[in-house]
Amino acid sequence: MLLDPGMVTWARVVLLQDRPRRYELVQAYRIMTTVRPDVYRPRLARALGDLVDGFTPAAPADAVEGLLDEAATALLTWARDLIGARTDVFTEVVTRQRRRRVVDDGPGWDLLAVAVALEAAGRADAALAAVEELIAVERARRVVPRGRLGIALLHCAGLLERRERSRAAAPLRAEGQRLLAAPGQPRSNAIAAKLTGAPPSAGKAKRTQGQVRPVQVR
Repeated sequence: MLLDPGMVTWARVVLLQDRPRRYELVQAYRIMTTVRPDVYRPRLARALGDLVDGFTPAAPADAVEGLLDEAATALLTWARDLIGARTDVFTEVVTRQRRRRVVDDGPGWDLLAVAVALEAAGRADAALAAVEELIAVERARRVVPRGRLGIALLHCAGLLERRERSRAAAPLRAEGQRLLAAPGQPRSNAIAAKLTGAPPSAGKAKRTQGQVRPVQVR
């Protein structure tokens, strides 16, 4: 995206508003991501998730899928850049999530992206620590879609199974599947599905099978 100073100024004005329109917020974060990608990529992903959750059921599927892809790609790119630059990659992410826990401020897909990136980099212990923190964050929330916790549990179960710890993974997988079976999961859960390969909800599995595809960042 080619920027001029006026676009950056416009984006900063939007971010200062109390309640900006969702699409304007997405556009502002897209602009600011080109200025400070390390700061704004996770915020862009959250704004895209909020935008998708606000769509009516009649929204074009291709448009929704494109926004979800953009969100997941932003998170994976950010997470891979983060683990490439630092040794203790999730301390600041964990700190931010613990602050969010107080106000139930959105899903912790940034922690999930860090876990995915760590495992891909061969750092399984750190990946497990990151996803266990995500589970703690989601369990501590008050009234939120339980499918978020379900996705985190399933990813943790997969990590344990890949380390030949199937016995420890079994109750997590059972709980995750039960939580994902509940109706009314937000569309933005598909961001996590793209990060991990987990279905956004069991109730929508038939309709979305073959449509929710994991993203790959090279």
